[in-house]
Amino acid sequence: MFELFETVKVENGKATFIEKHYDRIKKSAEILKFPFNVSTENFRKIIENTAPDFGSYLVKFSLFVNGDFSVSFRRCTVPNEISLVFFEGLRRKNDLLSRHKTSSIYESIIAIQAARERGFTEAIIFDTQGFISETAFGNLFFVKNGVFFTPSLATGCLPGTRRALTIKILKKMGIPVFEGFFTKEDILKADEVLVTSARYDVASVRKIEDRLFEINGKSWGERLKTIIEIMKFK
Repeated sequence: MFELFETVKVENGKATFIEKHYDRIKKSAEILKFPFNVSTENFRKIIENTAPDFGSYLVKFSLFVNGDFSVSFRRCTVPNEISLVFFEGLRRKNDLLSRHKTSSIYESIIAIQAARERGFTEAIIFDTQGFISETAFGNLFFVKNGVFFTPSLATGCLPGTRRALTIKILKKMGIPVFEGFFTKEDILKADEVLVTSARYDVASVRKIEDRLFEINGKSWGERLKTIIEIMKFK
């Protein structure tokens, strides 16, 4: 069944960035004509009551075309090192559904399975023009000479909650960040590469195929993660 969904990280019984997830699914429901009669506060209660009170979990809220919904959860595990591989087997396209989290994610599942079969954490996916779009289940940023770059939403990447938050933080810090169209060569020449998602919040990438990136305590990944940790429950 076709559905809209949100995946919310719950830490020790408290939902993180719940308003951002609620606003996104509410907007998607309005655009795609899904009945959605859950208030912000009830959305929070549903999410938090689904996950155990201790530990880190990802709660999936699925909204169906008739207005019904279901919730499920799984433990949130983050690998010590993140490695990416280019996946040419599918192409993201910029269309009505690319701006929304829907059940049409089978291609992403194929991509991440292919990456893991090769010993990598995640797959980098391109758009129909051959530009980098996103990972199978996250957004991408890369840094070169202190300037941030991230693929444009016109590449078909999802407007992720952590993507938007990272851009907002960088702009408040006065750090240049450009949304655009970038190639495989662009990201391989980067000083640092980041993945953002509800699962990772923001995390530095250790390796893209054979290209290794140095990660230390002064990395942008660590700095941004620290800021996001402070903001989580405000």
